[in-house]
Amino acid sequence: MFANIPLPASDEIIDLMARSSKDERPFKVDLTVGVYKDSNDNTLLMKAVKEADQLLANAGRNKSYVGSKGDLEYVQLLQELVFANQTVKGYISGVQTAGGSGGLRAILDLIKLANPTAKIWVSDPTYANHIPTIIAAGLAYEEYPFIDHKTMTLDESGMFDTLEKLGENDVVLLHGSCHNPSGLRLTAQHWQQIAQLSKSTNFLPLIDTAYQGFADGLNEDAAGLLTMAKSVERLALCVSCSKNFGVYSDRVGAAYILSPTLEEANKAQSQLAIMSKTTYWVPPSNGAEIVKTILKTPALKTMWSDELSQINGKIKGLREKLCAAFRQHSGDNYFDYILSQEGMFAMLPATEEQMESLRTEYAVYGLNNGRINLASIPEQDIDYLVESILAVTQVSE
Repeated sequence: MFANIPLPASDEIIDLMARSSKDERPFKVDLTVGVYKDSNDNTLLMKAVKEADQLLANAGRNKSYVGSKGDLEYVQLLQELVFANQTVKGYISGVQTAGGSGGLRAILDLIKLANPTAKIWVSDPTYANHIPTIIAAGLAYEEYPFIDHKTMTLDESGMFDTLEKLGENDVVLLHGSCHNPSGLRLTAQHWQQIAQLSKSTNFLPLIDTAYQGFADGLNEDAAGLLTMAKSVERLALCVSCSKNFGVYSDRVGAAYILSPTLEEANKAQSQLAIMSKTTYWVPPSNGAEIVKTILKTPALKTMWSDELSQINGKIKGLREKLCAAFRQHSGDNYFDYILSQEGMFAMLPATEEQMESLRTEYAVYGLNNGRINLASIPEQDIDYLVESILAVTQVSE
C-alpha cells in the first residue's frame, strides 16, 4: 500500500539542528531553532512553571480526559491574559488546543467549513508551519509583502497596496507581538490602518501569537490585537504558550473567534471543538493545568511576569551589543535595523548561498532565509559572529 508514496520534503530546521549537533568545531554558533535558552545553552525551565508543576504533583493530578472544548477555565484565563483583561465589542468564544499549531489548524478547518473558496494571505516571511497547514486544510494561499530585503525594514507600501485590494473571500494571517520571524514590529499606526482596511474591505484577520511579554510587557504587547478586536466585527486568534511559558513539549494553546452575536460565537466554539476532535480527539491537559495554575495564583503569576521581564531585558541587551559590534567591525550603522525590531528573531541580509557559507566556513548556523535566533547568541561570541556575517555578506563594503 505504501510502497509508491512520495518521500516528503525534509524539514529545514530539523535537518540543520541535526547537522549542527554533529559539528564539533569549538567556535560553533547555532542560531537555528526558535527556543529561548539560558546562558548554559539549555532550554529555559521557568521557576514559576517548576513551582506550579510541583504544586500539581503534590495535589495529585487528575489524568481523566478533558472535554473536546478543553479546560474552559484555562481557556477563559488565557483569554483574559491575551486581551489584557479588556472588554471588546462582540463575543469571544474559544477552545483549548494542542499548541498554537493545533489552534491554527482548527481555525483553518472552520474557515474551510464556512467558505471553501477562502484564500489565506501570509506574510513574506512567515513560519514554516503556516503554508503546509493551510494546504492540509484544503485552502488556497498567497503571500503579501512584509520585509524590504534591501533595508531589512517593513515594506509598508507593498503590504498595504496588497491588503487594500482584498475582500470578504480573503483571510489575512497576521503576527502578534514579536511573532513574525523577521523580528519586524508593526506600530500602533500600522495596526490601526490594518483594522480600518479590514472594516472597509471585509477581509478576516487571523492573528497568530505566542510571544506576549517578550517586547514591552504583557499588557503592552496586547495592543495590536486589542486595536483589531475593538475595530472589527470578526477575527480569529490562535495562541501558543510554548514561548512565554516555556512549555514547548506540553503543547499548550487555544483558538478564539470574535463574533458579533452570541449565537454565532457559540456555533463557532462548538465547531472548533469538532474540528479538533478529528485530529487529536481531546487536547492534552498537563501543560494547560500548569498555565492555569500560574494565571490563577497571584504569587506565581508575579514570579512568571518577573521572569518574562528578565528575558525581555536580556534580548534587548543582546540586540544593543550586536549592533554595537556591527558598527565597530563594519564602520557603518547598516545593522542598526536590529534595534528597531522586537522579540527573539532577526533577519540577516544574506542569500541562501551565503547562509550555507556561514555554516561551512564559520560554523554559524541560521535558516536559509537569513533568520537567526538572537536569544541563542552566546555573548562571548558576538564579535566572532559579527565578523563571520560581515565576511560572508560583505554588507560593509
